[in-house]
Amino acid sequence: MSARGVYSRHAAAEAEEIKAFLAEHNPSAAERFREALDRAEQQLGQFPDSGTPGARPGTRRLVIGSYIVSYRRRHDSVEIFAVRDARRRDARF
Repeated sequence: MSARGVYSRHAAAEAEEIKAFLAEHNPSAAERFREALDRAEQQLGQFPDSGTPGARPGTRRLVIGSYIVSYRRRHDSVEIFAVRDARRRDARF
């Protein structure tokens, strides 16, 4: 089964903030983050249950480098609702 990946507005904004910060401070890290996020989307599309269970019921988390992608299944799609630096206090969705 292949699920379609969808970002919430909040998660899309978080991912863009991370990319912009990394691009300003380390362009190669920004590119690695973008590539890792693309691979995570592909993985979740093919294997939507591949992440570990999240703190909230019905959610899952996928760790990519030092970032956590929080998501949930929505019928035939995977909704990514947060992309956070794992070192943040509020990263544990």
